[in-house]
Amino acid sequence: MNLTRVNVPALVALWARGIDDAARTGGSVLSGELLSVRHEIAQRLRVRPASAETRDLLKEFDDAFRAITTESAACVHGADRAAAEGWTAQREWYFWRTAPEA
Repeated sequence: MNLTRVNVPALVALWARGIDDAARTGGSVLSGELLSVRHEIAQRLRVRPASAETRDLLKEFDDAFRAITTESAACVHGADRAAAEGWTAQREWYFWRTAPEA
């Protein structure tokens, strides 16, 4: 899917749907595609801040994502890619979360 053609409210809806799917399956459907959606949202919000309503929804969905994942010491894409992309665990926190151990 080409996320650059999707507006922020639709991206937030995709993020919410992906989190809901992951919650219903115990995290087994967490995917790189879902993380790409969250990353696209973050990139867009750095350029143009979202409305208070969108920020509130995003916080709610981010909290739900944190609740169904476990913090990791390593980026899911690896340290080399994180360094090359300039990602940090503080700013791109979603790349430092994994599905809980079974």
